[in-house]
Amino acid sequence: MVNLKSKLKQVQKQRGALLVMNLVIIALCLVLFWGTIHMFRQLNDAFSRPAKTNWMENNVQNENYAYLLVNYHEDMVYGGLLSGTKKECYGVARYFEAASMYKAFLQTGDTERAAREKEKMDAAYEEMGDWNIAADSIRKELGLE
Repeated sequence: MVNLKSKLKQVQKQRGALLVMNLVIIALCLVLFWGTIHMFRQLNDAFSRPAKTNWMENNVQNENYAYLLVNYHEDMVYGGLLSGTKKECYGVARYFEAASMYKAFLQTGDTERAAREKEKMDAAYEEMGDWNIAADSIRKELGLE
């Protein structure tokens, strides 16, 4: 009889421990499931929408040209539309990219490539429209003055 009571207590302890472990496993599965859903939402947002025009304008106004260039290339990968202000912001991004390469080629002494990048800068300057005032800022930032 005593042996049965001790076995019954032992079984009840095991059931309690199993219940706690099951609850922990369920909680971990829920966290994993939620994390997976959140990850897919973030990936969908990152890859399905091109940069918004006002973000690009803010990058130009704040002289954050490197991030503007990232937005430009992301938009080109995902089929960004070239219209209005966004087209002008793309021009600023292309100008910054060409000016950066121009400086790099000048520093390495590759005048032929530098000349090609200078032509790209001139073409991008024409595309900048009302944002062509950013060209001075870009040249100053890169030390091309």
